[in-house]
Amino acid sequence: MHTEMEDDENTSTAEHRAETSEDPRFEVKWRKKESRPRPAASESPEEAHEGQPPADNAGIQAELDAERERTRELQDKWQRSAADLANLRRRHEQEREDLEKMASMALVYDLLPVLDNFERAIATLPGNLRQLTWIHGILLVERQMRAILESRGVTAIEAEGKTFDPKLHEAVSERETDDSPPNTVVSVYQSGYTMHGYLIRPALVEVSKAPAKQEEKPEKASLEVADSAEGESVEEAEGQNVGP
Repeated sequence: MHTEMEDDENTSTAEHRAETSEDPRFEVKWRKKESRPRPAASESPEEAHEGQPPADNAGIQAELDAERERTRELQDKWQRSAADLANLRRRHEQEREDLEKMASMALVYDLLPVLDNFERAIATLPGNLRQLTWIHGILLVERQMRAILESRGVTAIEAEGKTFDPKLHEAVSERETDDSPPNTVVSVYQSGYTMHGYLIRPALVEVSKAPAKQEEKPEKASLEVADSAEGESVEEAEGQNVGP
């Protein structure tokens, strides 16, 4: 009896499925997509793409050329920006170094009169006193100070015997002489100095010039002519007065 009941239930279930499949109200709204067969491993990409529409090669090539040109422009801009940045850093570094040099120049300029006094004192020092110990100490101090200034880039300007240079020399007087060519420094009153190629103080010098030619004055020449003429007339008168 139990078996008969199971058969009746199965029969009713099958009939219900048949009715629902024919009824439009029970239409299936979705179905699982059927998987497309993959191309075999032996198939090449050209064979796999057979049947697809051909790609627009001209458009792709145009886009590729445009992107290459854009990349080239961006690379040029980057290189220019990098060069500008390097130049800016170099210029700032140079300005900083120049500022440090200018600050040192102000201190050196204030120390130059001290060095001048050392030079004047040593130049007027008697020879018999140079053997004294304290004179040796003064000379060592002067040499030490000069060495420190030279280590900072201070250089004395060579002037005596050189051609006058208005950029380095300042003429305070002239001397007429035949011993030196004109426009030559014959004496130095005060030494000049440069620092790192910049002029700190020009050298005060005396410059030679050609001696002026001595010209005879017109009045003196006329008097000599008159005296000679008068002498000739006197000689002629004496000759005429001489008797036989």
